[in-house]
Amino acid sequence: MTTLAITGSTLLVVLSIWVQSFSLIPDLFRLNKECQEEGYYMAEFEFKMLGFAYYLDKGEYVKAITGLRKYHKQLKSRKGLIKLPKFSNKKEEMDFYLNLQNPKTGAFMDDSFPYCTYEGPTGNVLLHLEALAKETGVPFKLKYPLKFFDKINTPEKLTAYLDDLANIGWLAAKLPESSFHMVRDLISYSRDEDIVNRLHLYTFSPEWKRAMIKWFYKNQDPQTGYWGPRSRSSGKLLKLDLHNTGSIVKSFIDKEGNDIYPSFPLRYKDKMFENTLKIISEPPPKDDDLNDWHAYNLRMGKGVMLLTRYLWKDASREDKAKARKTFEKFAKIRFEQYYLQSEGAFSYYPKSQHATLDGTGSALGNLQDIGAFLPEKQKRLWGGVAENVMDLGCVTLSRLTEKDFDSLTTRKEINSLRFFAVAPDSGNFLENAKGVFYPRPTIVLDVMELIPKVKTWIDTTSQSMGNWISREETVSELVATKIEPIPVFKSEIPLELLNEILLENKRLTVLGFDVLQIARFKQTFILP
Repeated sequence: MTTLAITGSTLLVVLSIWVQSFSLIPDLFRLNKECQEEGYYMAEFEFKMLGFAYYLDKGEYVKAITGLRKYHKQLKSRKGLIKLPKFSNKKEEMDFYLNLQNPKTGAFMDDSFPYCTYEGPTGNVLLHLEALAKETGVPFKLKYPLKFFDKINTPEKLTAYLDDLANIGWLAAKLPESSFHMVRDLISYSRDEDIVNRLHLYTFSPEWKRAMIKWFYKNQDPQTGYWGPRSRSSGKLLKLDLHNTGSIVKSFIDKEGNDIYPSFPLRYKDKMFENTLKIISEPPPKDDDLNDWHAYNLRMGKGVMLLTRYLWKDASREDKAKARKTFEKFAKIRFEQYYLQSEGAFSYYPKSQHATLDGTGSALGNLQDIGAFLPEKQKRLWGGVAENVMDLGCVTLSRLTEKDFDSLTTRKEINSLRFFAVAPDSGNFLENAKGVFYPRPTIVLDVMELIPKVKTWIDTTSQSMGNWISREETVSELVATKIEPIPVFKSEIPLELLNEILLENKRLTVLGFDVLQIARFKQTFILP
């Protein structure tokens, strides 16, 4: 009886510690957000969290619990965290990141965590270093070789490793993310354009790359079209893992929807589209749990990317129409929950005090995926002027009044108007606009207003690396846009400016855009 009492008492204590420890997870995400906003280096955060999940799955409960508590204490106190300095130049920044490399493993990751966490942050930092090298003109050279890849450098070692990470137990299945995340990270090394292959930072044999593709081809689920963690006991797919499937697909199909490997074509596309649309149509979290919002962001970002980049080519017209409605809702949520007007950029977590690189980079990626400021992409997704723009005709008048714009401003589909002195080139409405006007209060900014604001934030932020998105990566995306600052009007139509344009050019063209930045209506005014 005494033994049973002690055992029961001990069990209660263990369970109490367990519950207390896992109640820290939402707070860890809150602390991660705070640390990013305060300028701490947090590129290892997500992978450390995945490391704790890995320990749990392998039955190393003490390591998982003590690790979680220790990490929570560190983030709360900030003790031992690396504060990103204010770099005087890009060379100084490059040296800073090079010095983060672990000399024993070659990884950009704390080697006290499981081996499976090494690759993720390493890949992100390598991309940042490459961008810095291009800016500085300094040759890209690591201080140490990527020795950690030696552990999986044969087809046999690789497949055994993938099997170990992809098959999980009941406890890991309860967590929002599992070790399968590290499985999906590895598939990028099967592609020659990956940074490690491209810059010859490590040599993977052709046999190794083929073994990688073959493993993923074999492990795609025929019922759903998805990849994801499987039950260690039954072998069944445990969930619709959109986050990881969205990353795996690009190793089988290019952005035009064409198969990369004739021997390993992408299968089950119709099921994949159907399930992805179903997942991203789910409402956002109702609570303030940052862990839930974190998962929502990943899910939506990957879903939009998966549909528009890789599955759009073979989708039905009906499915595309459903996706369009879902994208419109997501665009509104993105601005309502994440955009900070005071800073002109986005946070990653809703209603934050400050914008971050992860938030801003993710938002720009979403806008790119729907073609918001990429004319060719927009045309491929939604069609051109003939399919989308209703021409309201040409009106001859000697002077503009507010009433002359009623045919545009009264239409609910219109989110913003852009004014042109010269009729814009068909399909490209990002150049030569003279101003933007919002006919009614809206949370969604026209990209002609948004992009210059984001550029200003990027130019002034002290942040250089988020959890996975770097400043240089975001800068490179913005450099390609030709959008320059133009006047923005929100309360009244700028009649004085528009009459000046009409008088000088004999013509004024006005286009109305919806929340996806698609031109929907056109009105032309000319002098008699």
